[in-house]
Amino acid sequence: MQCFESRKGVHPDYKETEIPVVTHQNFPVSKVPNNTSRTKQLGGPAPELQQVLSASERQCIETVINMGYSPEDVLKAMKKKGQNIDQVLDYLFAHGQLCEKGFDPLLVEAALEMHQCSEEKITELLQLMSQFKEMGFELKDIKEVLLLHNNDQHNALEDLMARAGAS
Repeated sequence: MQCFESRKGVHPDYKETEIPVVTHQNFPVSKVPNNTSRTKQLGGPAPELQQVLSASERQCIETVINMGYSPEDVLKAMKKKGQNIDQVLDYLFAHGQLCEKGFDPLLVEAALEMHQCSEEKITELLQLMSQFKEMGFELKDIKEVLLLHNNDQHNALEDLMARAGAS
């Protein structure tokens, strides 16, 4: 299943350039994005992480990092989506697009968790979550009432107000 527009398998900022093979702890990386803010990812995951990851997990991470994503983002996506590279890339692509629209990354993660790959539902949810967060409500309560009331703004807000009055 592919989310949003076609991602073509790479980070939107990825610019392919020929770079000599860089080796870090015998973890080869043949191509990295031409982006100076990502230089720390040249070696893949930290050496201590490499020791606890299986060979297939390291391969998945290496593949996705070579497409221009940071090791931290790849590990986070794998934690949510497993080792399926397509699902990891879909998650990273959707997350990146929504963050570029100005939504809070933590809210984006929560929305993606709640509505998988429906861009319309995720955008609606993020707008409501952002509004309720600005009003001072807790993210866990916001997520709960929006799920309970199927993103109905009026009923969710009433529920949040009732909870706030009760505490």
